Amino acid sequence: MKVTLILSLAAAAVLALGAMAASAHGGKGGPHGVSTTKLVNAAAKQLNVTPAKLKAAIVASAVTQINEAAADEDIDADQAADLKEEAQDNLNTAYSLSRASTVAKELGITTAQLNTGFRSARKALITAQIDAALEDGDIDAAEAAEAKAELADANLPGYKQSRFGFHGGFGGGRGHHGP
Repeated sequence: MKVTLILSLAAAAVLALGAMAASAHGGKGGPHGVSTTKLVNAAAKQLNVTPAKLKAAIVASAVTQINEAAADEDIDADQAADLKEEAQDNLNTAYSLSRASTVAKELGITTAQLNTGFRSARKALITAQIDAALEDGDIDAAEAAEAKAELADANLPGYKQSRFGFHGGFGGGRGHHGP
C-alpha cells in the first residue's frame, strides 16, 4: 500500500540518522535529506532548550566517552585528541559517540525526558515528510491521514536508535563499532 510505503520511507530516513554519514556540520544524513542537525534542532525545540545548548551537551558527552576510552587504554592519547577535535567539528561524530545518560545529565534532565524529546522530534520530522508528500501530490489526504494514524501507533526510538547501537565502543573488545 502506498501509504505504508511513504510512512516506511519517512521513518527509515529519520531512524537512519545515527548510522548514515553526513557532512562535517550535519549535512544530509540520508536519502531523504534528514540530518543529525535537523533531528537535534527539532529535539531542542521539544526539550525547550536552545539547539546550541543541546549540541554542547552532546559534544560534552562525546568527550566524556572519549576520555573513558583513553583511560581504559582502548585508544591512545593521539587518537583521543583527534576524536575530540572531530567531535567538536562534526555533530554526527559527537552524536554517535555520545550517551543519552550523559547528555541528559549535561542538560539537567532525566534520560527519560531526553528520550521523550527525541521521540517527539522524530515524530514531528516524519509528520513533516508526510505533509510534504501530500503537498507534492505523492499521496492524497486519506493516505496522509492513514500514515499519520500509523505513526501515532509507532514506537519510535528516543535519543539513539537502539539500546544495542554504538555506546562508546572504541575497539579493544568494548564494542562492535569503531570511530
